[in-house]
Amino acid sequence: MSDTENKPVEVKPEAPAATEETKSEEKPAAFSSSSVFSMFGGGAKKEKKEDEERGDNSGSAKAQRDAAAAAEKGEDDEAPESEDVHFEPVIHLTEKVETKTNEESEEQVFKMRAKLFKFVKESSEWKERGTGDVRLLKHFENGKTRLVMRRDKTLKVCANHYIVPEMKLSPNVGSDRSWVWNAAADVSEGEPEAVTLAIRFANSDNANAFKDAFIKAQKENEALFKAAEEAAEKEAEEDAEEEKDELRKIKVVTEQHNINKPAAQEGYPMKEWTVELYILDQDGKERPARCFTKVTYNLHPSFANPIQTFNDPPFKCTNEGWGEFEMTIDMYTTEKGGKISIAHDLNFQQSEYENIHTVTFRNPSQALQQLLRETGPLPSDEERKQKKAVDGGSKKKRPYDIERMADGLTKLNEDDLLQVIQMIHDHKDDNTYIQNNLDAGEFSVDLYTLPDNLMKMLWDFLIKANVVS
Repeated sequence: MSDTENKPVEVKPEAPAATEETKSEEKPAAFSSSSVFSMFGGGAKKEKKEDEERGDNSGSAKAQRDAAAAAEKGEDDEAPESEDVHFEPVIHLTEKVETKTNEESEEQVFKMRAKLFKFVKESSEWKERGTGDVRLLKHFENGKTRLVMRRDKTLKVCANHYIVPEMKLSPNVGSDRSWVWNAAADVSEGEPEAVTLAIRFANSDNANAFKDAFIKAQKENEALFKAAEEAAEKEAEEDAEEEKDELRKIKVVTEQHNINKPAAQEGYPMKEWTVELYILDQDGKERPARCFTKVTYNLHPSFANPIQTFNDPPFKCTNEGWGEFEMTIDMYTTEKGGKISIAHDLNFQQSEYENIHTVTFRNPSQALQQLLRETGPLPSDEERKQKKAVDGGSKKKRPYDIERMADGLTKLNEDDLLQVIQMIHDHKDDNTYIQNNLDAGEFSVDLYTLPDNLMKMLWDFLIKANVVS
């Protein structure tokens, strides 16, 4: 600040009065709504005062100007008051939001901190999934136990699947505090996915504690899953009788032996193994599974060619390796969407062993029925009809015809089909089987898996659309 500015300023009583033009310039601008919003950062930018522009900001000079302005304006000329502006809050933070994790109906039976990894087959490497608490949760009602793991801080799920009997907890080579296993249906990403997981603990004691809890849950689940499978198989047999579905037993034969090749890991000799697939007739004898057009074996992702397809019975798959793993076998029929999948455990406990799976052929076409008759009669055959007439039938006849319903759906226009898809999404249950291929623009549904109330809704909709009668 200059010396001149620090000197006191003398106020002369006979100061000349301001002209009318000066008064009009010094009179404050009319109050506008933009002045209100300028308090919140809006409105027009304020212009600097003339004295501020020239740097004359001394206290005495400012007091002189204020006194002169007050004398000119008078006591009755007061500044307008601000408007009473009220803003209603968009969100009331006092409201409590209840968050559900779908774990409210489960009991925690095990908890241990660990780090989880997932094997990525595209790059053939392990990638970290997250660090956090791995937990085993047991449902209060059905008693089934699942494995759930969430990442620290974000609490995002990085593992979520049931501990099924087919899983095998194997030690990670070179580590006494890590385990590896395959999960055929992990839903941590929203959709069921076959994954290979590895988990690592702080020490071997923690790893062994996890193994004990894992095996205990696996044994408990085995009995529960077996009972559920028997109930589902019994229901499937009843449905097959009523709806003309066909059941057949598939035998998977596995053979393995040592070969004279360098071991990939010490203590694990190289093996050559083969897997073959047969269909059993009504007498339990092996027959070529000609009902399948091809069979695909989904091997461990560490194989150079993990997906192998064969087109001729017995669909023999031969490979070399040293590790045991669980594979998925996809069997395809001539039907549209006709894929049947089973899980097969490849192990080296025996030189040869067999596994039998019961599979269902949903409403087979005439061509597929003819192939299935090679292994036994069908529900539509006269022998089955006579047996059903003697038994009197065990299920109530449905008031709609599924074959006519399937035919009617193909006659709907695009708008009606969209309504049907929405109807299925809104009223499906846990047993409903649908496939939604967004890339191909296709939506498939197994009508036999729809609940009765949804079937009636669809039937009424098709009648109203005049595609069935």
